[in-house]
Amino acid sequence: MTGQGAAPQGWKSACLFILLAATALAVWQPGARGQVGSAIEGRLLDMRFALRGPVPAPQRVAIVAFDDQAVAALQAFPPSRADIADTVRRIFAAGAEVVALDLLLVDARPDDPELSAALSLGPTLLGVAEAPMGARPTPLIQKDGFGLIIGLPSASPLPALGPNPALQQAAGLGHVTVQHDRDGMLRRMRPALSLQTPEGVVTIPGLAIAALSTSGARPELILHRDRPGGVLSGSWPTAKLDRQGALPLDYYGPEATIPTYSAAALSEADLTGRIVFLGATATGFGDRHATSFDATLPGVEAHATLAANLLEGRVLRRDLAALGIGGVLAVTVALAGFWSGSRARPWVALALSLGVISATLLALHAAFLAGWWLDALSVLAALGGGLAIGTVLRLLDTRRRAANLARFQSPRLVEAIASQTNPLGSRAPQHAIVLFVDIAGFTTRAERMGPADTARFLSMFHQQVEAAADPLGGTIMDFAGDGVLVVFGLPDAGESDAANALHFIERLFEAEALDDIHLRVGGHAGQVQFSLLGGTRHRIVSVSGDVVNTASRLQEIAKGHGVSLALSERLMASDPSTRAWADAAGLTPLVDQSLRGRQAPETIWIGMPPPKQNAAPARHMGAFPRASQTTRKSRRSDR
Repeated sequence: MTGQGAAPQGWKSACLFILLAATALAVWQPGARGQVGSAIEGRLLDMRFALRGPVPAPQRVAIVAFDDQAVAALQAFPPSRADIADTVRRIFAAGAEVVALDLLLVDARPDDPELSAALSLGPTLLGVAEAPMGARPTPLIQKDGFGLIIGLPSASPLPALGPNPALQQAAGLGHVTVQHDRDGMLRRMRPALSLQTPEGVVTIPGLAIAALSTSGARPELILHRDRPGGVLSGSWPTAKLDRQGALPLDYYGPEATIPTYSAAALSEADLTGRIVFLGATATGFGDRHATSFDATLPGVEAHATLAANLLEGRVLRRDLAALGIGGVLAVTVALAGFWSGSRARPWVALALSLGVISATLLALHAAFLAGWWLDALSVLAALGGGLAIGTVLRLLDTRRRAANLARFQSPRLVEAIASQTNPLGSRAPQHAIVLFVDIAGFTTRAERMGPADTARFLSMFHQQVEAAADPLGGTIMDFAGDGVLVVFGLPDAGESDAANALHFIERLFEAEALDDIHLRVGGHAGQVQFSLLGGTRHRIVSVSGDVVNTASRLQEIAKGHGVSLALSERLMASDPSTRAWADAAGLTPLVDQSLRGRQAPETIWIGMPPPKQNAAPARHMGAFPRASQTTRKSRRSDR
């Protein structure tokens, strides 16, 4: 780590991996692939629509509907060709510029001449759809269409299902076939449809495009064979096709957001200069589709939406440019997520991660408001990946740091410190056994060995102390040169603390690696304060109290009497078995001894190390052996 807020080690490799992964993710675009990915991306788009809310539709486009009111007034279901003709006449009488019929008028009817006459009153369009494979195709008379078509896919077209030829003489054609996304939602429309007719393959523009082209400016459609997408140009701002060659719809709102009039109530409708779409919305027609705003939007309103989008130049862009912008955003948020998630301090990482998530969502929505349909699934997946990798590396780094720091404290203290909100802040004084261990004549030894050998010697000595203390529950509180502070009873006191302390002394003096080293041990028992000491930023775990000071002074007594052990009466009087240990070791009591700096006298048991035992030392107070007949060479301290 380079600082408190720095990223974990290995961040450069992680950043490179995230960069490559986010780029691959953005290019692959999971939101446009597979049923699950498309469904998730569709829901994310629906959320953007819901967050934006309905917006006013342009007044140039209107809908006249055979709704329930109209069907009830006509007393016919479905409306006859004469009823349709009457409605078309009234629409033109209200000032409409173009009338596009989202109706399939396939069969010949006796009243077709009346409808043909009505269609001839102005620019009109009839709907064409796809028939099932193997059906007999309808002949199509294409009065208008595209001025130029480049790169139209060569997929096998389905047979045409269009109006009977008598009606086609009076109107143009526009296809009304819609294609749902994999989740069943209508989010885009095809600008052109190739259909099989008796005369060959004919390309028909969408009903909305044909309606906008009645002014004489024939649209041009370019579909690229060598790359996804294309453009659609005409008497409207050029629209970019998505990667599937379709036009994404920018819905204005739920049903009737685009001005809608009932066919039964046209007397007061002002349709002057408007492009009017005539369709059926009454119950039972079934031409309804699920959209971001409405689960049952009439198909005629979907066509009117595309026409309004083209007029306003607000068709959602989901082309290669949107792919590029989404890719840049995905890579950016992935790196930002990694950076925020990898912050060393958890609260900083959380705050920054929430900020990056919020900024990403705002960026996606801002792009949507500007007319760009970015692949939110790619962006959010990249962000999630960056956050996850950053968080995992931070957690791993935290564990590594904790493990490293734990090596500087006894394992018995690490949990007590790490698991508390206010470590050791409210602990009461507790009983403990405090031992000071040092090496007699260490100063002379260090002068002779030099710094490097001294460091190696101390490392060996400390390892031997640790090996003797750990199995018996001893907590090493401090290594200070040749001095070691060992405490029994931390973090919690136990009944066998005194016994374990004396067993520690036995094991230490029995260590073969210390045969030629003269050790001194001073020990005392009593109440200590287990706490954190230090300033605001630099603190250490420590025990404090008179017991610690007394144990230190007892080492001086051992040195002054030329012995290895100086243990207080309070330690030796813990219970009968501790006194038995003193008798077995041959310790001698010194009554009412004064210690430097202390007023109260203390009885001290001094002597040489206890005799070596044949068997491994017991671990419980009641199992202390009596004096052994086996002796060993005593280690005498340097005076």
